[in-house]
Amino acid sequence: MGVPVLILGPSGSGKTYSLRNLPKDSYGLIECEKTMLPFRGGKKFARTKDFGQLRGIIGEYAKRYNTVVVDDFGYCVTDLFIHRINDKDQYAIYKAIAAEVYNTVEFVNDLPQNVVVYITMHTDSDAFNNIIPKLLGKMVNEKIDLLGMVNVCILCEVVDGEHVFIVDGKPPAKCCGIFEEAKLPNDLKLVNDGIHEYIGSDD
Repeated sequence: MGVPVLILGPSGSGKTYSLRNLPKDSYGLIECEKTMLPFRGGKKFARTKDFGQLRGIIGEYAKRYNTVVVDDFGYCVTDLFIHRINDKDQYAIYKAIAAEVYNTVEFVNDLPQNVVVYITMHTDSDAFNNIIPKLLGKMVNEKIDLLGMVNVCILCEVVDGEHVFIVDGKPPAKCCGIFEEAKLPNDLKLVNDGIHEYIGSDD
C-alpha cells in the first residue's frame, strides 16, 4: 500500500518551502493553486484542481517516482465547491466533496508500497479548538475523518522565529514512531528519507 502523509499548517508556515532540499529528479510535484514555488531552483510541476485529474497525475508520477507531493489539496475542495455552488441540493455538494477526498486518499493507499504521497493542506479548528485539516467546515468533517485515514501527520509551525515540523506530541501530529524527536527542521528531504527508510524503500 502507498503511504499518504498529511502536512498541515497556515499560510506562511513553510509547507511548500519545505520542498526546497528535495532533489528535482526524486519526486513528482502537483500544484493545486500556485503558479510558482517560494524558493529558487524549484522543479517543473503539473497543475490541476480537478480531483479526477489529480488522481490520474498521482498514478502517472507513481510509475516514475516513489515520492509525490500534492500542494495544496484544499484548493481541490474549494474548486469543487465553487463549481457546484448553484446546485439546488447544497447538501449534495458536501457529500461529493467528502467522496472525492475519501477516494483520493484510498487511491494513494492502493499505490505500490514504496510510494509516499505528501498532501499539504491549510488548517482549521473544530468546536473544541482542535487543529484539523481545512475541509469547508463541519458537514464534510462529519462525513470523513481525514486524520484517521493517515498514519503520519506533520504540523508546520514557526517556533521562536524558526520554521519547524512537529511530528509528535501535539495533536494531530503523529509519526508512528518513525522519528525519535517530536520537532524536526522544516526539511521535507529529511522527513522523506526517514519515512522511506522506515518502510524499507530506497529513495
